[in-house]
Amino acid sequence: MTDAAGAKPYEQSPEPRKSRKVYWIVGSLILAAIVLGTCINGGMKTYKAVSARNAATDALVRQFLTDGLPPATDPIYSRRIEITQKAVDDTDHYIRLYGAVSEYGAPGCTVRSAANTDVAKSGTFGDCAMSVVSEKSPGRVTVQWVREDDDWKVIGFNVAYSDPPVLLDKAEQADEFLPEPDQPVAPSGPDGATED
Repeated sequence: MTDAAGAKPYEQSPEPRKSRKVYWIVGSLILAAIVLGTCINGGMKTYKAVSARNAATDALVRQFLTDGLPPATDPIYSRRIEITQKAVDDTDHYIRLYGAVSEYGAPGCTVRSAANTDVAKSGTFGDCAMSVVSEKSPGRVTVQWVREDDDWKVIGFNVAYSDPPVLLDKAEQADEFLPEPDQPVAPSGPDGATED
């Protein structure tokens, strides 16, 4: 006798396996929601940080260009850099050569974080720039910020004007006070030779 194909009367057939498609779909949706929520949260925090730096840069540039730069000991400056009062005075003098600012553009900032073996190059930084128009030339102001503890500090402040004749005029005026090249310059002290 040959057995007919199929289950034998004494064997039990396995229960049909339930599909796990539902679990995969639900798990994928939960994972996608977590990733999307993290991206949105990170984007919102970045937007807030950039907006805060934009507003702070606008206020700082207006204050610095109107009232002058604060002294080198002011807490607005980061202690990561060595800033001297002479550097502050030179920058302030340079800004004053171009006259009062009549127009301020909207600032644009980027916020970045960096890790480096050099402590001065590690941290969260804000790089901001805005355009200005002074009495004698348009210019571009850049401000570099660094986050120290819970405060933002200035690590760089630069003003670049696009019309150099103001400085050239000052250089020509300074040249008028220099002695002519063919005129001998009197020695300022002993040359180290001794008379016997």
